[in-house]
Amino acid sequence: MRNLVAIGCGGAGMFSLIVANQLRKGKFTATVLSDEQDVYCRCTSPYILTGEAELADAIQPECMFADYGLTIVHDRAVRIDTRQRVVVGESGTEYPYDSLVVATGARAFVPPIPGADGARVHTVRTSEDMEHIGREAADAKHAVVIGAGVIGMEMAGALREKGVGVTLVEASAGISSDLADPEFAERLVSHLKERGIETVFSGKVTGIRDDASGRKEVVVKTGDTERVIGTDLVIVAAGVRPNLDVVEGSGIRTSKQGIPVDDRMRTNVSDVYACGDCSMPPFGVTGEHRSSGLASGAIQQAKIVGFQLAGFPIRYKGSTGAAAFRTLGREFAVAGLTETAARERFRFVVTGVAETTDVYRDLKGNKPLSVKLVFAGPRLRLVGYQAFGNGVIASADVASFAIGQRTGILRMLRYNYIAHPSLSPWPFMDPIIMATEDAMGKLMKRFSRTK
Repeated sequence: MRNLVAIGCGGAGMFSLIVANQLRKGKFTATVLSDEQDVYCRCTSPYILTGEAELADAIQPECMFADYGLTIVHDRAVRIDTRQRVVVGESGTEYPYDSLVVATGARAFVPPIPGADGARVHTVRTSEDMEHIGREAADAKHAVVIGAGVIGMEMAGALREKGVGVTLVEASAGISSDLADPEFAERLVSHLKERGIETVFSGKVTGIRDDASGRKEVVVKTGDTERVIGTDLVIVAAGVRPNLDVVEGSGIRTSKQGIPVDDRMRTNVSDVYACGDCSMPPFGVTGEHRSSGLASGAIQQAKIVGFQLAGFPIRYKGSTGAAAFRTLGREFAVAGLTETAARERFRFVVTGVAETTDVYRDLKGNKPLSVKLVFAGPRLRLVGYQAFGNGVIASADVASFAIGQRTGILRMLRYNYIAHPSLSPWPFMDPIIMATEDAMGKLMKRFSRTK
């Protein structure tokens, strides 16, 4: 039997071995090395805070993985010897492998802020993080969230739903242009402000300290102005960094962003694969190596690895970076490139916009939905999508699939969709078709001016 070893007990590492075991039952011994206390579904974190989910339900029982032939060993991997094909654990135990999956994930990044390691200052990554945040948020009147990325906005919204006053501090001048174009960034910020969240952009946190009463003080510098914010709880949501310590000295090629892999999720070392947050597969839109940092992408990559391990050379077409989140009753979704990013890469770009509703307009509960498509290149293929409002997932899924298939604008016009009063926009107001037609109209005007 072949020995399969995965480093990392997240979805990527475990699922890769589960797939291999299901495809070739009885052919492998499968060992997962874990340095975490449990298997925690991180995506659930904001909903645990609002009470929509329970922490215990977001922790997956390890016994269920034994049913798929996996053995989970709680021993932190400290070294990989690719010549001897052995992983060495912190315990000193050696784990021989025929094929190795590096799925070490990522850790929360904490900027070098004095006091960031103090009490009541938390990142959002583990079940232990959420246990502490939930306990302290129960009595908190105010919280400071550092970082206006997806996690920062989600956690800020979740705290606000609990009745906690929130100040959201971001070092950049606005929401990242990699996440949202200016018009959607403005809508997101306006939405947060309208629901009582104070936003501070271009704000550098220079220190976190305790005041005389035991509360926290967050020192924020904006330009030449310094401000001290009194608060009960601080959440640092400043992004993540890949866990690459165990890879050092192994001969496995890395960069600061992760482990580059090919379209079969192979590293530069024979029989060593990487997937999930620590990996950098080819991006499905541009082909450049980049990490996705998404659970959905990690599972897709893990499936590819599992097929490779079982002897099926299926290729990964790359992530579209499709992501969505909800905060304070509104949703935002993105896939592929923003218009800003597309114009940096392509000479010819055209966009289309749809302003519609999540369900038929004659239903009393309808809510607004805005969708933007970005077409680029000589074939005017779909390369980007953004949406804000309610009911974003249906169009986001379609757009992500079309982006991955490199679908051109003319084929997008032939999209056949479903309509139902309580489930979709009006039949003649489908956001994908509306936005594509809007882009075609702009093209026709542009061409008519050149004649």
